[in-house]
Amino acid sequence: MTVDGAVRVVQTDHIPVSPSQELPKGVLVVENDITETVTERERRARILSQIVHTLVGVVDRRDPYAANHSQRVAALARAIAGEMSLPERDVDTAETAGNLLNFGKILVAPELLAKSGDMREEDRQLVRQSIQTSAELLGGIEFDGPVVMTLRQAQARWDGTGIPTGLAGDDILITARIVSVANAFVGMVSKRAYREALDIDRAVAAILEQVGKAFDRRVVVALINYLDNRGGRAQWTAGELAPAKSA
Repeated sequence: MTVDGAVRVVQTDHIPVSPSQELPKGVLVVENDITETVTERERRARILSQIVHTLVGVVDRRDPYAANHSQRVAALARAIAGEMSLPERDVDTAETAGNLLNFGKILVAPELLAKSGDMREEDRQLVRQSIQTSAELLGGIEFDGPVVMTLRQAQARWDGTGIPTGLAGDDILITARIVSVANAFVGMVSKRAYREALDIDRAVAAILEQVGKAFDRRVVVALINYLDNRGGRAQWTAGELAPAKSA
């Protein structure tokens, strides 16, 4: 509603009133002006979004080969979650977790991130552990959805052999299952210091091989449907979600 030229947000409750000797049956209408509450919530959401994008930018500057990786994981995770018709809170959670997936890489030496050729196993483990580091570093931030828990479970596998060990199947948050698939796909079709990018068909084939092992079949089906029936493949080819050019 508009009051004195300003838009106000009003919450209206309708309470049934039983008839009495004094009053007939009716409805009591209670209106509460919640403009300030809504405005503060929107302001908080904007600030949180700005913080997320700032943190992502810090990681991108440290790892030129993975620049924009997180944004692409976030965009793809959002597309997959939408394809699965998940509630908006889950869609937002998957997107935010995708954006923050690699934040833990700020504790990984830049020369290691840009290293070409074979890595030592301890170096590989350090890079893999960065997702869990992301969850640890962000644990004190109050997100609207289970973003931190999604990050903690993003390396879980459908068969229970991932991180944390034993977490399997539907016990894994759906947002974490989505981020896991999105991260794998984006990683495969992106060039890295130590390998060339795969084309989309080869990446999809590789992910299909891991259905029931690493990935939830429903999430993979949603990914494929998005790519083949919702314009995802064309978006990627056109560069809207395409891998970044090598630095």
